[in-house]
Amino acid sequence: MRRRNVIGRNVARLRYERNWTQEILAAQLQCKGANVTRDMVAKIESGYTKISDEWLLGLHKVFRIQIVLLFPKDIQELDAKFARRAASQSLKYRSRHAKG
Repeated sequence: MRRRNVIGRNVARLRYERNWTQEILAAQLQCKGANVTRDMVAKIESGYTKISDEWLLGLHKVFRIQIVLLFPKDIQELDAKFARRAASQSLKYRSRHAKG
């Protein structure tokens, strides 16, 4: 089966680290406004279900982590690299346009 999301394994790991069942995670997500059942959590974790932005936001709120931390390490590293490059470009722009 081809995985339909890349965050499922990290969702399962984060849930496990908190000693939560899939039912508890589903209930937590429901409290944050995401329409998710235990079966949906199982499908997310197995990679069988695509992730909606509603679920991403819910997972961010429930786990209290940055959304990028739901993604695999290679994506996290690309995000950090992009952030460093954007910060560097911003500094260059400000130094060129600073009033002197």
